[in-house]
Amino acid sequence: MRSSILLIVISVLLFSCKIITLDDEQIIADIPEDIELIRIPAGAYSSSENVVERYITYDYMMMKFPVTNLQYVNYLIDANSLGMITIDSLGVFGHYPGDSFWPPGNYQFVDFSDNFSRNGFYSPNHYFTRWRYVENRQESYDNHPVTHVTWFGAYAYARFYGMRLPTAEEWEKAARANSGNDYPWGNTLSPNYANYKDSGDVYDNDTTPVGHYNGDSNTNNSYSPYGIYDMAGNVWEWTSSWWRDTSGKIIKGGSWNSKLHETEVKDMFVWFDLGIGNSPTNVSREIGFRCVTDP
Repeated sequence: MRSSILLIVISVLLFSCKIITLDDEQIIADIPEDIELIRIPAGAYSSSENVVERYITYDYMMMKFPVTNLQYVNYLIDANSLGMITIDSLGVFGHYPGDSFWPPGNYQFVDFSDNFSRNGFYSPNHYFTRWRYVENRQESYDNHPVTHVTWFGAYAYARFYGMRLPTAEEWEKAARANSGNDYPWGNTLSPNYANYKDSGDVYDNDTTPVGHYNGDSNTNNSYSPYGIYDMAGNVWEWTSSWWRDTSGKIIKGGSWNSKLHETEVKDMFVWFDLGIGNSPTNVSREIGFRCVTDP
């Protein structure tokens, strides 16, 4: 008993800003202070294109913004220092405990090999986030949503901090509430509201910083009824839900590459389902994620 207590004390001293526990050989750290969570109350919400009223019977907390490149790199640094992942210039790999479709084993979490990957790694221990020129100034991708992360990599990030990925139903309720609207802010779409293909913003045809559409810089304040940003456009977001009992996962929300069709970007409707299950092994410069937790 004394040795167990001593081990806990030493662990807290070593990781001074984190509370860690053992859970199926996974180390869980405190949620970082730069992650803002918003409570989504139990109750009715508008579901599907037909605006069916459905219910979620519990409160939950959702991230106000998608996980950023910098936040994900900070996770990689901590997870690597604890021996939970393996990493090289090509990508990040780690353990997944398994489910009814995917067996336990090591899976890729991040792909660094793609030229469009925003993050990278130089041996032995140097992580970096790429940058670009915006309006003739150099700007990093630190505050842009992380991409090139598989579902397994999103799951691992959430679990590390004691969070989880939202179900498709939780995601839609947080984006839409009981408004019946097609978009988080209403039923009107223009380049002032969201990031989609050829929308004309200064980051055109690329990701924008999270929360960019906040009423500044000629944008509309495009938050959901609960005050959550970037739920239509910018990046698709992984959910925990299986697509129609297949081995693929549902993604929600559209991306910077969602194409304008007449006056609508159907991909970005908050009720929209691609009609395809995305493999958890898939990496894309259009897919990111955010996490939820229980109060």
